[in-house]
Amino acid sequence: MQRRLRLVAAPLLAGALIATACGGSSDGGSDTGDTGGDTADSVADDTGDTVADDTGDTGGEDAGDTGDAEGDTGDAEGDTGDAEGDTGDAEPVDPSAVTRGGTLVALLEAESDTWDIPGANCAVACISVMNQVADTLTIVDENGAIQPFLLEAYEVSDDFTTHTLTMRDGVTFHDGTPADAAAVQRSLIEMASGILQGQVFLDLVNGSPVSADNPGDPADSIVLTDDKTVTVTFNKPFATFGQNIAGRTGWLIAPSFWDSETRASDLMIATGPFTMDEQVRDEVTRLSANPDYWRTDSAGEPLPYLDGIEFRPNPDGSARRAAMQSGDANVNQDSDGENKEFWEGEWVDGGNTIAPAAADQETGYLMLNNAKAPFDNPQIREALALCTDRDLYLQLRAPGNVKANGPFAEGAPGFMEDPGFPDFDAAAGNALLDEIGRPDVINYGTTNSPSNLLTAELFQKMWTDNCGLNVVIDQFDQSELITRAISGDFEVFAWRNHGQGNPGLELVWWHSRHAEGLALNFGRIIDPVVDELLFEAWSTTDRDELDRIGQEINQQFSANVNNIWLGFTDWNNGVAAGTNGVNTVTIDGETRVVGQYAGRLFLHEAWIG
Repeated sequence: MQRRLRLVAAPLLAGALIATACGGSSDGGSDTGDTGGDTADSVADDTGDTVADDTGDTGGEDAGDTGDAEGDTGDAEGDTGDAEGDTGDAEPVDPSAVTRGGTLVALLEAESDTWDIPGANCAVACISVMNQVADTLTIVDENGAIQPFLLEAYEVSDDFTTHTLTMRDGVTFHDGTPADAAAVQRSLIEMASGILQGQVFLDLVNGSPVSADNPGDPADSIVLTDDKTVTVTFNKPFATFGQNIAGRTGWLIAPSFWDSETRASDLMIATGPFTMDEQVRDEVTRLSANPDYWRTDSAGEPLPYLDGIEFRPNPDGSARRAAMQSGDANVNQDSDGENKEFWEGEWVDGGNTIAPAAADQETGYLMLNNAKAPFDNPQIREALALCTDRDLYLQLRAPGNVKANGPFAEGAPGFMEDPGFPDFDAAAGNALLDEIGRPDVINYGTTNSPSNLLTAELFQKMWTDNCGLNVVIDQFDQSELITRAISGDFEVFAWRNHGQGNPGLELVWWHSRHAEGLALNFGRIIDPVVDELLFEAWSTTDRDELDRIGQEINQQFSANVNNIWLGFTDWNNGVAAGTNGVNTVTIDGETRVVGQYAGRLFLHEAWIG
């Protein structure tokens, strides 16, 4: 028996596989890519979206978004399906009030090195560009439920192993070729074959091309059953797959892109409201309106309204803020805690706005490499937590952010006010270090952005003063951040990730099978109890069950101190006066405001005037 979802006209957004993995602290970084559960954005200090060189792709939160390090996140792959979270109904758009035309300028916290998504570290900045160029197969609606988007219908078997995707008619790619079921099959096979996005497909019933334990041809499990339908079958329940294809994993990309021998450096070709015309590295990515876009607004008028979009990357949050103040841009990405007061005060008081945010929040934290000395020793991890004054960090680097004691924010399944995470106690930390011995040195990795360096210097001083630790700051270019996380070449980073509203979407970030080699389980967490709980989360959509599972995971993390939780990330994406429709989407004839997850932008219906 299958559950059938059908939607005639729907739009919108979800997040990445992971979060993308990418998590976020105010100075930390994320969607990483959404690989396993898109989403996620994990944090990596201003992360540059780059994939490990050995992958062959250079990529750019959440695989599931891969992970964002401080400040900038790098959503690593593995789409986790970041449900965007609706903030409520918007005022219906009066077509006569909309001003068509013009070019919107959007500021991004990082550059993207490639649009070849299966192996790309596609972080929040990458996702924000791709959201305008490529539509996803499904969307997450305002209630957190999966609905078809590009698809006409999406069906799931009662045991969550078989997923049937029916493509809608009349959609074309930017190159004029049909976006049909054969193209859906091709895109999913390409995703399943990627070193990062392939992590979503490890459990295909007939084997995965990226699984040494279960090798196989993805075409044997991702099957074109007729001219409109594709069936994807897994060997175990996979209740979150619909959310995966609402993010990176589900971007429908043209066969001509996949066929190109130079696709790692090519511009994207997909079905979205904008076409990608040019990318000048570290300066601008230019998009222009797709004249043949398949979706309309609530009055049946064609979308998009804009003539084009210019995305301008700049890892310096202060420079982006200055550009917005001077009127040089329309929209900005900002998760820096020190800017929160400005955006919510002076910026709004000046007649501007902030893009609506989703209810789900990423978690900012210190990500510890559990497989590498000194943090392969759980007592050292506990001692460092005891030596960390998290309230002081929030006061100085993320004022106004709520302190986190675990990976799940209030309101999300798994949230616990007190799961048992060690509070700041320098005396206890010193006593434990006196007993077990202090490491010779702790290497704190960070990018060379001014904001991230200030955060690094705060923790360096804190750990030295509180517990006599020798801390060395290792600075590097932001393009190295995600590569270091994926390859395990770090001891501790400030990071942001998670917060996808479903613990099952975190599997790619936490399960031990994702902790080897080029790993999306960046912290190399090995815990059989957590492994079992994550697969339990793949077997249910019952919120009470997911809450129980998440709480047990939360308690395990507290007991083992796998990371040092800091705070829940607030995104304050400034929108200049006169810029309208940011994160607005028309679903089935109704206009809604869709909250950004992990700072990702949705500009399908934006207009200037």
